Amino acid sequence: MSSYREIDLFGSGPHRTEVLRRGIETIRLGDLSTGSPGTVPIGDLELIVVIRGRLVASDEPGLWALREAIAAETEVSKGAGVLVDTRGRSFEDLWFVRYEESGAVDRGRAWTMGYEASFRRLSV
Repeated sequence: MSSYREIDLFGSGPHRTEVLRRGIETIRLGDLSTGSPGTVPIGDLELIVVIRGRLVASDEPGLWALREAIAAETEVSKGAGVLVDTRGRSFEDLWFVRYEESGAVDRGRAWTMGYEASFRRLSV
């Protein structure tokens, strides 16, 4: 089970976690107007973790409740939190930076909707 700030936001349906780029941020010296060739490191890349999945509820109000619970966690005033992925790995000090719903709501025995949630360890 995954969680963010110890809240199960994504467990209503299938979802998977992807850790994006890691490494060192660089800049070309030419971009700094130095006239010198080469590249210099400027710091570590910010860690980015993305969760993609589907929200699943028994009815429309239930689906709206799931959507609103997730959106509420993206408020900047909430600060950073710990994200635990579906394999139990913990990522500390991540900000919930983006929540995007994808595609139409599917209606049938259950109400479902795709989404993508992005978390980032900011250099603040």
